[in-house]
Amino acid sequence: MPRFLPFACLALALSLHADGIPDVDGPGSYDLELKHDKGARTFRLHVPKGFEEGTTAPLVLVFHGLGSDGKQTEQLTGFSPIADREGFLVAYPDGENRMWRYWGSEEHRPKLLERLVTDDVGFVRALIDALVEAGLADPRRVYATGISNGAYLSNRLACDMADRIAAIAPVSGAMLKPAAEAWKPSRAVPVLYVHGTADKVVGYDGKDMFTSRGMSVSAEDLVKWWAEKDGCEAEPKIEKLPDADSEDGTTVERWTYGPGKDDAEVVFYKITGGGHTWPSGPAIQKVLGPVCRDWNASEAIWEFFAKHPMPR
Repeated sequence: MPRFLPFACLALALSLHADGIPDVDGPGSYDLELKHDKGARTFRLHVPKGFEEGTTAPLVLVFHGLGSDGKQTEQLTGFSPIADREGFLVAYPDGENRMWRYWGSEEHRPKLLERLVTDDVGFVRALIDALVEAGLADPRRVYATGISNGAYLSNRLACDMADRIAAIAPVSGAMLKPAAEAWKPSRAVPVLYVHGTADKVVGYDGKDMFTSRGMSVSAEDLVKWWAEKDGCEAEPKIEKLPDADSEDGTTVERWTYGPGKDDAEVVFYKITGGGHTWPSGPAIQKVLGPVCRDWNASEAIWEFFAKHPMPR
Protein backbone atom coordinates (compact mmCIF):
# COMPACT_ATOMS: atom_id res chain seq x y z
CA MET A 1 0.00 0.00 0.00
CA PRO A 2 1.35 3.46 -0.81
CA ARG A 3 2.11 5.77 2.06
CA PHE A 4 0.32 9.06 1.72
CA LEU A 5 1.30 12.58 2.68
CA PRO A 6 4.18 13.41 5.01
CA PHE A 7 1.60 14.63 7.49
CA ALA A 8 4.09 15.37 10.23
CA CYS A 9 5.69 17.90 7.88
CA LEU A 10 2.30 19.25 6.91
CA ALA A 11 1.47 19.88 10.56
CA LEU A 12 4.60 22.02 10.98
CA ALA A 13 3.33 24.50 8.42
CA LEU A 14 -0.45 24.26 8.68
CA SER A 15 -2.94 23.97 11.49
CA LEU A 16 -6.38 22.43 11.35
CA HIS A 17 -9.44 24.62 11.23
CA ALA A 18 -10.87 25.35 14.65
CA ASP A 19 -14.03 23.36 13.97
CA GLY A 20 -12.39 20.11 15.09
CA ILE A 21 -11.84 18.43 11.74
CA PRO A 22 -10.16 14.98 12.01
CA ASP A 23 -6.46 14.62 11.24
CA VAL A 24 -5.53 14.75 7.56
CA ASP A 25 -4.60 11.13 6.96
CA GLY A 26 -5.13 10.43 3.26
CA PRO A 27 -6.68 11.68 0.06
CA GLY A 28 -9.65 14.00 0.17
CA SER A 29 -10.58 17.62 0.80
CA TYR A 30 -9.75 19.30 4.11
CA ASP A 31 -10.59 22.68 5.62
CA LEU A 32 -7.36 24.16 6.99
CA GLU A 33 -5.97 27.45 8.17
CA LEU A 34 -2.62 29.16 7.87
CA LYS A 35 -1.29 31.75 10.29
CA HIS A 36 -0.58 34.95 8.40
CA ASP A 37 -0.49 38.68 9.03
CA LYS A 38 -1.25 38.50 12.78
CA GLY A 39 -4.19 36.18 12.20
CA ALA A 40 -5.27 33.02 10.43
CA ARG A 41 -6.39 32.58 6.83
CA THR A 42 -8.53 29.64 5.77
CA PHE A 43 -8.39 27.46 2.69
CA ARG A 44 -9.58 24.12 1.40
CA LEU A 45 -6.90 21.64 0.33
CA HIS A 46 -7.59 18.68 -1.92
CA VAL A 47 -5.09 15.83 -1.70
CA PRO A 48 -5.28 13.56 -4.76
CA LYS A 49 -5.66 9.83 -4.61
CA GLY A 50 -2.40 7.90 -4.53
CA PHE A 51 -0.23 10.79 -3.37
CA GLU A 52 2.88 9.16 -1.90
CA GLU A 53 5.24 10.33 0.82
CA GLY A 54 8.52 11.63 -0.54
CA THR A 55 7.06 13.03 -3.74
CA THR A 56 5.86 16.46 -4.76
CA ALA A 57 2.99 17.38 -7.05
CA PRO A 58 1.84 20.37 -9.07
CA LEU A 59 -0.27 22.85 -7.11
CA VAL A 60 -3.31 24.57 -8.63
CA LEU A 61 -4.62 27.59 -6.70
CA VAL A 62 -8.31 28.23 -7.44
CA PHE A 63 -9.73 31.60 -6.35
CA HIS A 64 -13.43 32.22 -5.77
CA GLY A 65 -15.54 35.12 -6.96
CA LEU A 66 -16.94 37.95 -4.85
CA GLY A 67 -18.98 36.68 -1.91
CA SER A 68 -18.14 33.00 -2.46
CA ASP A 69 -15.58 30.75 -0.75
CA GLY A 70 -13.20 27.89 -1.42
CA LYS A 71 -15.66 25.11 -0.68
CA GLN A 72 -18.23 26.48 -3.13
CA THR A 73 -15.52 26.97 -5.73
CA GLU A 74 -14.44 23.35 -5.41
CA GLN A 75 -17.98 22.37 -6.42
CA LEU A 76 -18.21 25.02 -9.12
CA THR A 77 -15.03 24.12 -10.97
CA GLY A 78 -14.83 20.35 -10.46
CA PHE A 79 -11.04 20.47 -10.19
CA SER A 80 -10.80 17.89 -7.40
CA PRO A 81 -11.90 14.85 -9.48
CA ILE A 82 -9.46 15.94 -12.20
CA ALA A 83 -6.73 16.21 -9.56
CA ASP A 84 -7.47 12.64 -8.41
CA ARG A 85 -7.04 11.40 -11.97
CA GLU A 86 -3.98 13.48 -12.83
CA GLY A 87 -2.21 13.62 -9.47
CA PHE A 88 -2.03 17.31 -8.55
CA LEU A 89 -2.86 19.25 -5.38
CA VAL A 90 -5.62 21.86 -5.37
CA ALA A 91 -5.90 24.71 -2.88
CA TYR A 92 -9.11 26.73 -2.72
CA PRO A 93 -8.26 29.78 -0.56
CA ASP A 94 -10.84 31.97 1.14
CA GLY A 95 -10.95 35.74 0.93
CA GLU A 96 -10.39 37.48 4.26
CA ASN A 97 -13.71 39.15 5.01
CA ARG A 98 -16.08 36.38 6.09
CA MET A 99 -19.23 38.45 5.73
CA TRP A 100 -18.55 39.33 2.08
CA ARG A 101 -15.42 37.62 0.87
CA TYR A 102 -13.37 39.70 -1.53
CA TRP A 103 -9.87 39.50 -3.01
CA GLY A 104 -7.75 42.64 -2.94
CA SER A 105 -6.75 41.96 -6.52
CA GLU A 106 -5.75 45.50 -7.48
CA GLU A 107 -3.56 48.15 -5.91
CA HIS A 108 -6.11 50.59 -7.32
CA ARG A 109 -9.16 49.13 -5.60
CA PRO A 110 -11.86 51.58 -4.43
CA LYS A 111 -11.22 53.11 -1.00
CA LEU A 112 -14.57 51.74 0.13
CA LEU A 113 -13.09 48.23 -0.03
CA GLU A 114 -9.73 48.94 1.57
CA ARG A 115 -10.88 47.84 5.03
CA LEU A 116 -12.33 44.61 3.69
CA VAL A 117 -9.04 43.15 2.50
CA THR A 118 -5.60 42.41 3.83
CA ASP A 119 -2.38 41.28 2.24
CA ASP A 120 -3.79 38.73 -0.20
CA VAL A 121 -0.63 38.50 -2.31
CA GLY A 122 1.37 37.91 0.86
CA PHE A 123 -1.12 35.25 1.96
CA VAL A 124 -0.83 33.43 -1.36
CA ARG A 125 2.95 33.56 -1.18
CA ALA A 126 2.87 32.21 2.38
CA LEU A 127 0.49 29.42 1.37
CA ILE A 128 2.75 28.36 -1.50
CA ASP A 129 5.77 28.48 0.82
CA ALA A 130 4.02 26.34 3.43
CA LEU A 131 3.02 23.64 0.93
CA VAL A 132 6.48 23.63 -0.67
CA GLU A 133 8.29 23.52 2.68
CA ALA A 134 6.03 20.68 3.79
CA GLY A 135 7.35 18.66 0.86
CA LEU A 136 4.02 18.56 -0.95
CA ALA A 137 4.06 21.10 -3.78
CA ASP A 138 6.56 21.29 -6.62
CA PRO A 139 7.77 24.92 -6.67
CA ARG A 140 8.24 24.85 -10.46
CA ARG A 141 4.62 23.82 -11.05
CA VAL A 142 2.43 26.29 -9.16
CA TYR A 143 -0.54 27.69 -11.07
CA ALA A 144 -3.40 30.13 -10.45
CA THR A 145 -6.93 30.28 -11.78
CA GLY A 146 -10.19 31.77 -10.60
CA ILE A 147 -13.50 33.27 -11.60
CA SER A 148 -14.59 36.92 -11.56
CA ASN A 149 -12.85 38.63 -8.60
CA GLY A 150 -10.62 35.53 -8.47
CA ALA A 151 -9.71 36.09 -12.13
CA TYR A 152 -8.60 39.64 -11.31
CA LEU A 153 -6.42 38.21 -8.54
CA SER A 154 -4.94 35.62 -10.92
CA ASN A 155 -3.84 38.41 -13.26
CA ARG A 156 -2.31 40.30 -10.36
CA LEU A 157 -0.40 37.25 -9.13
CA ALA A 158 1.09 36.72 -12.58
CA CYS A 159 2.46 40.25 -12.40
CA ASP A 160 3.45 40.46 -8.72
CA MET A 161 4.60 36.84 -8.33
CA ALA A 162 5.93 35.84 -11.73
CA ASP A 163 8.79 34.22 -9.81
CA ARG A 164 6.39 31.76 -8.16
CA ILE A 165 3.38 31.38 -10.50
CA ALA A 166 4.18 29.30 -13.59
CA ALA A 167 0.97 30.06 -15.52
CA ILE A 168 -2.52 31.47 -14.96
CA ALA A 169 -6.06 30.92 -16.26
CA PRO A 170 -8.49 33.76 -15.38
CA VAL A 171 -12.19 33.10 -16.09
CA SER A 172 -14.88 35.81 -16.43
CA GLY A 173 -12.67 38.56 -15.06
CA ALA A 174 -10.23 41.14 -16.38
CA MET A 175 -7.85 43.85 -15.13
CA LEU A 176 -8.53 47.43 -14.06
CA LYS A 177 -7.24 50.03 -16.50
CA PRO A 178 -4.78 51.70 -14.06
CA ALA A 179 -3.26 48.29 -13.35
CA ALA A 180 -2.88 47.56 -17.06
CA GLU A 181 -0.94 50.81 -17.40
CA ALA A 182 1.28 50.16 -14.39
CA TRP A 183 1.97 46.44 -14.15
CA LYS A 184 5.04 44.88 -15.74
CA PRO A 185 5.47 41.14 -15.14
CA SER A 186 9.13 40.18 -14.66
CA ARG A 187 8.93 37.37 -17.22
CA ALA A 188 6.66 35.98 -19.92
CA VAL A 189 3.79 34.19 -18.14
CA PRO A 190 1.66 31.66 -20.07
CA VAL A 191 -2.02 32.65 -19.91
CA LEU A 192 -5.25 30.85 -20.72
CA TYR A 193 -8.20 33.23 -20.56
CA VAL A 194 -11.96 32.57 -20.74
CA HIS A 195 -14.71 35.18 -21.13
CA GLY A 196 -18.32 35.15 -22.34
CA THR A 197 -19.67 37.85 -24.63
CA ALA A 198 -22.98 37.95 -22.70
CA ASP A 199 -21.34 38.43 -19.29
CA LYS A 200 -23.37 41.13 -17.49
CA VAL A 201 -21.29 41.15 -14.30
CA VAL A 202 -17.81 41.75 -15.73
CA GLY A 203 -18.67 42.80 -19.25
CA TYR A 204 -16.78 41.57 -22.29
CA ASP A 205 -16.35 45.27 -23.11
CA GLY A 206 -14.86 46.10 -19.69
CA LYS A 207 -18.03 47.58 -18.14
CA ASP A 208 -19.15 46.08 -14.84
CA MET A 209 -22.64 45.78 -13.37
CA PHE A 210 -21.69 47.66 -10.20
CA THR A 211 -20.65 50.95 -11.80
CA SER A 212 -21.88 50.58 -15.43
CA ARG A 213 -18.55 52.13 -16.39
CA GLY A 214 -15.62 50.73 -18.35
CA MET A 215 -13.26 50.54 -15.38
CA SER A 216 -11.59 47.39 -16.70
CA VAL A 217 -9.91 46.68 -20.01
CA SER A 218 -12.06 44.70 -22.41
CA ALA A 219 -11.60 40.97 -22.78
CA GLU A 220 -9.94 41.32 -26.15
CA ASP A 221 -7.69 44.14 -24.94
CA LEU A 222 -6.59 41.98 -22.01
CA VAL A 223 -5.66 39.18 -24.39
CA LYS A 224 -3.64 41.62 -26.51
CA TRP A 225 -2.01 43.02 -23.35
CA TRP A 226 -0.76 39.59 -22.32
CA ALA A 227 0.29 38.67 -25.86
CA GLU A 228 2.42 41.82 -26.00
CA LYS A 229 3.93 41.23 -22.55
CA ASP A 230 4.78 37.65 -23.53
CA GLY A 231 6.35 38.60 -26.84
CA CYS A 232 3.78 36.74 -28.94
CA GLU A 233 2.71 37.51 -32.49
CA ALA A 234 0.12 40.29 -32.72
CA GLU A 235 -2.41 38.22 -34.66
CA PRO A 236 -3.82 34.99 -33.23
CA LYS A 237 -4.70 31.72 -34.86
CA ILE A 238 -8.50 31.43 -34.51
CA GLU A 239 -10.31 28.09 -34.42
CA LYS A 240 -14.01 27.37 -33.99
CA LEU A 241 -14.65 24.52 -31.58
CA PRO A 242 -17.45 22.00 -32.24
CA ASP A 243 -20.89 23.10 -31.05
CA ALA A 244 -21.23 20.01 -28.87
CA ASP A 245 -24.42 21.23 -27.15
CA SER A 246 -26.66 23.07 -29.58
CA GLU A 247 -29.16 23.91 -26.82
CA ASP A 248 -26.85 25.88 -24.49
CA GLY A 249 -26.99 29.03 -26.61
CA THR A 250 -23.22 29.37 -26.86
CA THR A 251 -20.38 28.70 -29.26
CA VAL A 252 -16.64 28.72 -28.61
CA GLU A 253 -13.64 30.15 -30.45
CA ARG A 254 -10.06 29.47 -29.41
CA TRP A 255 -7.57 32.24 -30.14
CA THR A 256 -3.92 31.18 -29.83
CA TYR A 257 -1.02 33.64 -29.63
CA GLY A 258 2.50 32.33 -29.54
CA PRO A 259 4.80 30.89 -28.70
CA GLY A 260 6.47 33.98 -27.32
CA LYS A 261 9.43 34.43 -25.00
CA ASP A 262 10.44 31.22 -23.16
CA ASP A 263 7.75 29.35 -25.15
CA ALA A 264 5.01 31.27 -23.33
CA GLU A 265 1.66 31.39 -25.11
CA VAL A 266 -1.64 33.15 -24.65
CA VAL A 267 -4.80 31.18 -25.37
CA PHE A 268 -8.19 32.90 -25.31
CA TYR A 269 -11.51 31.05 -25.28
CA LYS A 270 -14.19 33.43 -26.50
CA ILE A 271 -17.59 32.09 -25.41
CA THR A 272 -20.11 33.72 -27.73
CA GLY A 273 -23.36 33.97 -25.78
CA GLY A 274 -21.72 32.86 -22.53
CA GLY A 275 -22.58 34.50 -19.21
CA HIS A 276 -20.68 35.15 -16.00
CA THR A 277 -20.26 31.41 -15.59
CA TRP A 278 -17.77 28.56 -15.49
CA PRO A 279 -18.00 26.51 -18.73
CA SER A 280 -19.45 23.05 -17.95
CA GLY A 281 -20.07 24.14 -14.36
CA PRO A 282 -23.26 23.51 -12.34
CA ALA A 283 -26.61 24.47 -13.87
CA ILE A 284 -27.34 26.80 -10.92
CA GLN A 285 -25.02 29.32 -12.60
CA LYS A 286 -27.78 30.09 -15.09
CA VAL A 287 -28.87 32.97 -12.86
CA LEU A 288 -25.66 34.64 -14.09
CA GLY A 289 -26.30 33.89 -17.75
CA PRO A 290 -25.88 30.93 -20.11
CA VAL A 291 -23.47 28.16 -19.13
CA CYS A 292 -21.38 26.86 -22.02
CA ARG A 293 -21.66 23.06 -22.37
CA ASP A 294 -19.58 22.77 -25.55
CA TRP A 295 -16.29 22.64 -23.71
CA ASN A 296 -14.97 21.92 -20.20
CA ALA A 297 -12.93 24.82 -18.83
CA SER A 298 -11.31 22.90 -15.96
CA GLU A 299 -10.07 20.09 -18.20
CA ALA A 300 -8.60 22.59 -20.67
CA ILE A 301 -7.03 24.65 -17.89
CA TRP A 302 -5.26 21.64 -16.40
CA GLU A 303 -4.06 20.52 -19.85
CA PHE A 304 -2.65 24.03 -20.37
CA PHE A 305 -0.98 24.14 -16.96
CA ALA A 306 0.60 20.72 -17.44
CA LYS A 307 2.41 22.05 -20.52
CA HIS A 308 3.89 25.06 -18.75
CA PRO A 309 6.19 24.50 -15.78
CA MET A 310 8.33 27.38 -14.61
CA PRO A 311 11.29 27.91 -16.98
CA ARG A 312 14.60 26.81 -15.55
